[in-house]
Amino acid sequence: VKKGEILFKIDSRPFEAALRRAEGNLARDQAQAKQAEANLAKDTAQAKNAETQSSRYENLFKEGVVAKEVYDQFRTSAESNEAALQADRAAIEYAAATIRSDRAAIENAKLDLENCTIRSPINGRTGYLIVHQGNIIKANEVPPLVVINQIQPIYVTFSVPEQHIAEIKRRMGAGKLEVSVAVPKSEGRPVDGVLTFIDNTVDMTTGTIRLKGTFAN
Repeated sequence: VKKGEILFKIDSRPFEAALRRAEGNLARDQAQAKQAEANLAKDTAQAKNAETQSSRYENLFKEGVVAKEVYDQFRTSAESNEAALQADRAAIEYAAATIRSDRAAIENAKLDLENCTIRSPINGRTGYLIVHQGNIIKANEVPPLVVINQIQPIYVTFSVPEQHIAEIKRRMGAGKLEVSVAVPKSEGRPVDGVLTFIDNTVDMTTGTIRLKGTFAN
């Protein structure tokens, strides 16, 4: 199999329904946000008009043309419209927060839906299928669905006496250090690779350190 190739598909219907539900919530809340913005525009115009009327009647009251009760009525109307504006702004902020939450829910639903398709994480060869159509699976299942062995590249682990490590590290500092491997009792030629790993501990029973070489196979 190639990396990214589809191996399994899990029943996606519950996750498709969750995505549609999240998208529906977003559409609903976006409509509510537009309504809140329209309310703000309407109440802004009304508040502006009420403030103008209040200022006008304040001057008339000071000139003794209208009674204080009339001025108080227009002043109260202006204050009421200002309170409505504050409520509209709060509604818009709440709608914006709700929309952000809806979009996060959609992204999460899309991720769940995407995870219904299980793809190969590497290039390699699969073994026999451990589960089959109709089986119930769950996260961190043991045994896994299938085992994939990576065959390109391959790694060879070997050990060297610890007294050689300083020299090996010095050689690695100058560039890639080649590693040659030969299969015992084989007529094939040795295969060349590159040293890619040195362990950080010494095996106290043998006085050796483990190394790893990478080969193109």
